[in-house]
Amino acid sequence: MVRAPVFFGIIPSYRACGGLDSRRGRGGMFARERSNRPRMGGRREGRIMSASMSRRNFLSGAAIASAAIAGGAALAGCAPKSDGAAAESKPGAAAVSTATVGYDGTGVLPWLGEAPVISDADIEEEIDADVVVVGLGGAGVVAARAAVEAGAKLVCLEASPRMNSVASDMAILGGQTMAKWGRGDGFLKTFDVVDMHMTECSHHSKYGIIKRWADEVGETFDWFISASQSLYITDETWSEVPEESQKNYLYPYFYPMLEEYDYTKESMPCYPTSIGFSSLEKVMSDNLQVAVDGGADVRYNTKGVELIKDDAGAIAGIYAQAADSGKYIKINAKGVVIATGDYLANEEMMKFYAPQCVENGIQILSLDMDSKGSYTNVGDGHKMGVWAGAAIEQWHAPMIHHMGGGAGADGRGVIGNNGYLWLNLHGERFMNEDIAGQQLENQVELQPQRKAYQFFDASWPEQLKFFPAAHGVACIYREDALPDYTASGLRINVRTDADIQKAVDEGRCLKADTLDELLSKIEGMDAAAAKASIDRYNELCKAGEDTDFGKSAKRLFALENGPFYAAECGCALTLANLGGLESDENCHVYSTEREIIPGLYVCGAPQGGRFNVQYPISLKGLSESMCMFYGRVAGTNAAKRA
Repeated sequence: MVRAPVFFGIIPSYRACGGLDSRRGRGGMFARERSNRPRMGGRREGRIMSASMSRRNFLSGAAIASAAIAGGAALAGCAPKSDGAAAESKPGAAAVSTATVGYDGTGVLPWLGEAPVISDADIEEEIDADVVVVGLGGAGVVAARAAVEAGAKLVCLEASPRMNSVASDMAILGGQTMAKWGRGDGFLKTFDVVDMHMTECSHHSKYGIIKRWADEVGETFDWFISASQSLYITDETWSEVPEESQKNYLYPYFYPMLEEYDYTKESMPCYPTSIGFSSLEKVMSDNLQVAVDGGADVRYNTKGVELIKDDAGAIAGIYAQAADSGKYIKINAKGVVIATGDYLANEEMMKFYAPQCVENGIQILSLDMDSKGSYTNVGDGHKMGVWAGAAIEQWHAPMIHHMGGGAGADGRGVIGNNGYLWLNLHGERFMNEDIAGQQLENQVELQPQRKAYQFFDASWPEQLKFFPAAHGVACIYREDALPDYTASGLRINVRTDADIQKAVDEGRCLKADTLDELLSKIEGMDAAAAKASIDRYNELCKAGEDTDFGKSAKRLFALENGPFYAAECGCALTLANLGGLESDENCHVYSTEREIIPGLYVCGAPQGGRFNVQYPISLKGLSESMCMFYGRVAGTNAAKRA
């Protein structure tokens, strides 16, 4: 069955990242692991958004449907096919622990299912290796390079027919590359950054995981991009890029910083740490090529199905299964790295760990399928870990970046998630609009019909510069169009007159010469109450103080200069659900007794301890950055067991 691509929003990474400088070999910063001591620390059905398309087209937004004017009405997708495994089964229940427990408190996880029983007769091939990396997304690719550079004989498994890359941004602290823009070592106080992250995740995240990333990511990023010899690095955000480099360049976000934005004075700061790629896929491919050139055996359309343990309880390899033949491969190894992505396409896991997404009918993202048309982000790595005795953290974090209403073909909201006046269908103002996209989503979900409208007027071109230099915010006005080669990530923050007019022409934004006329166009809204709310808001704006909700005075803009605009905003798309196996800053995996499982490592979306409760917003591109960083850690440490 052919699956039509249906998307909303600009999509950051949902499969994780990492790496090790070839000049360092086995030594350098990863020559010795940190302490191994465990650090004690996670109805309306959602619909799957599916795709069979190039990652570059997806990133550019070329295939994003513009039908979701409200920012995310539930659209039908195709349910994943059965994996069709022929092996017998056995019960698979997690042991009772202080980690995740079942609905009835017994410890039986309703989503876990049964582990396969694989006999010698099922084995088509047996391989000996030092390390197996399971999953070739942002984390697995980097783990593969790191393992090979550390001297390991490597096998890579990927359930889909290709390497996976959907992201374009990373948050980076320090390092030589960031120093080019005055953002090198010491630019930010790492404790401030780490503490903000811990606060945003309600202190459920592992402090050691966040702190090590903050301390060391800059050097790892320099190593990561060193694999791509053709990568062009711009001097500034809006520097002109030579024609020969327009398909592979790296740029800083907001350098120089916008004149009106001072993150040190924001209650919810977005730190100036982020960089973007015109094509992260190209840089990842170059990293994977390093692994291949170093002897890595890469197997596509082949997924890991069950870990192998020895008599002492250490991981001794993995059983894999080829999608086409259904036959099993036994791979003997001293280290296995789980980098299998998230589980958005597993409805039972979503009901268990993110019931709000299911209850609110929020669309979910599933990009990749195997050769038989089965979705690959179904929690295979999570299941294998639990079957092997691993604990899963209790608090998982849906990544729901609201980009504003009326998304176009490029995925941008009409005027971003900017904190203009927002009213629900009762005509009521319901929040301090000066919040980031994740928190904005939380508030929209609470409104009647899970819907709200964002109002602005003809003065918007002069007002954009006062909004935060942050993800999803339209904070830059241009009279002219951006060059065609401009990276999709850069387009998010820019609006032109033509952009707004196009949204109106396409029916994604309402426009009227008077407020009364505008309100009459909004189906289902209490126009009288809305007019009263606007009048009240205008009074607050003119007084220069929001005594109702406390919004910053610099972002109080009265609705008084026609024409007037309104963009409908519903629930946004769930880009990933981040949560996984209990881990640490060395990428070990912990048992339900919180003891290290020897030989098992995890990075990327299945790594627990990174994000909890909800995805943080202070570091744009943080998930992909942690994928990269901890991919390197996992690959290096797994290789050390060889």
